[in-house]
Parts: sequence; C-alpha cells; structure tokens
Amino acid sequence: MDAEKLSPEVENIFDTCVRVFLLKGYETSTMEDIAEACSISPEALKGYYATKHDLTFAALRWYYLKFSRHVRDEMAMHSDLYAAMEAVLFAFIEICSDQIHANKGLFLRTFVDISYVDDEVKKEFEALEADWQGQMLNKFRQCQSELKNPEDVEILAYYVRTVIEGFYEMVKFNTPDEVMYKLARVSLEVLESRMKTAPPPEQKRFFDRP
Repeated sequence: MDAEKLSPEVENIFDTCVRVFLLKGYETSTMEDIAEACSISPEALKGYYATKHDLTFAALRWYYLKFSRHVRDEMAMHSDLYAAMEAVLFAFIEICSDQIHANKGLFLRTFVDISYVDDEVKKEFEALEADWQGQMLNKFRQCQSELKNPEDVEILAYYVRTVIEGFYEMVKFNTPDEVMYKLARVSLEVLESRMKTAPPPEQKRFFDRP
C-alpha cells in the first residue's frame, strides 16, 4: 500500500475506525459501528474491506508506513550519526505534535494496543517493527567509525528505539512539545558521550516552541 496514493475516502475510514476503537474498544466494535461513524452503509464499507480484521490490518500498515517513511527519509538525509539520530527524534516529535493537533494523537498507539489482542495484527506489527529496527541498526553500522567503541552499535540502536517508545507513551498524557524536545536533547547527550568527537554546536538543531 502506497501511503501517498491513498484516497481521502479510505483515509477517512482509517481515521474513523480508530476513533470507534477508542470509544467502544476493539473487540466489541463492529463493521456496522464503523460504517455508521463514517456515514456510509455497511455494504459500502465492506466494498473497501470485507471484515474488521482486514480493515484493521490495512489501517495499521498504512499508518505505520506513512509515519516511519517520514522518519526514515529524515535519517537518510544525514551521513553523520549524531545529525541522523537528531533528525529521527525531532521528526518523530513533529509527527506526534501534528497528530495531536489533528486530534489523532493516539492513533498509532491504538494499533500497537490492538496488536496484543489480534495475533495476525501482532505479527504484522512485529514485522514492521523489525524492519524499522533493522534500518536503524544499519545506520549505526554505517557510522560505527564515529563511535569510541564500534561494538556499541546494537545497544545504541535499541536505545534510540526505547526513546521513541517513550515518546509514544508521552503522547498519551499530552506532554508539551518543549518537554519532548528537551528530553530528545538529553537523549542525544547519551549518544554524544559514546562518540569519538562531539558535534560542533552549530551542527545541533535547537527547537524552542511556545
């Protein structure tokens, strides 16, 4: 599925199904509930996706690929490790902020939660997570010569993922953007402490949002 070519109608169905899941719970929600919330008939909804599972699976994959692609693109723009990880963390915060302002702050987190009660969705989510972690690890390996100890590549890649998982949770509590940016900077200090040479101050991005 190409996130950039998704029709507005299908995107609205994805957005609406998540709202229904949040309000009614995934296991008790029905296709009829989603269709009613979309202001379409159940038959029209099933013309897009035959079952709730099919809809959930497609929505999870679309949201995940849409947001992870943006973060990956930011990472790929930088050849040095510090700038790449800084871009990853800041891009993720920006995505979270945009989603909150669009009243979609818990959407991706909702699919993470659903993965615990639907085995097939869980397998897909784990495959997407493994792909993302693999790309992160590859970036660290490409830049391992910048580290004091090249053997740190794997643990640091997991560290960045842990920080991102923490941001997921912070979204739940409407954490202000400026707090998340400060935490990102503190997290980057851990990476900086493992590098042979600290990045010059002018290379670092500084965000202070009102």
